[in-house]
Amino acid sequence: MPSGGGGAFPSEAWCRRAIALFNEDPEAAGAARGWDGDFGIVFDGADGALAVWVGPPAQGRLPEPVFLSLAELEAQAPRYFARATVEDWRALMQGRLDPVGAIVQKRLLARGDLSPIIARLSYRGLALRWLARIDVST
Repeated sequence: MPSGGGGAFPSEAWCRRAIALFNEDPEAAGAARGWDGDFGIVFDGADGALAVWVGPPAQGRLPEPVFLSLAELEAQAPRYFARATVEDWRALMQGRLDPVGAIVQKRLLARGDLSPIIARLSYRGLALRWLARIDVST
């Protein structure tokens, strides 16, 4: 069951809670080991875009997210970048939209070297536990 208290999806409070839940997982440190690269995530909504920058993991943990304008995020040139509508993010996180299909259908814009992500497929359980704990219904 998703954990409450994280704010509406997506919001700054929700993003902070999602990072905290990821960091709480016992496998998070292993998944983060050796990762070098920052993340840029954009949620396109009816009221505009929520642009989030997350620095590279440090000591096995993701740092607090930083909220920027879209122009500021693009200027950061994060190594990994993903952008989609709020509804498509929700569908991805609920397992109703396949990530590869979303990229092919241009519903998810993704940039970056996928090889570190593929190398971490053994941490799929962490991702499934994390997704089960975050609330994307609101």
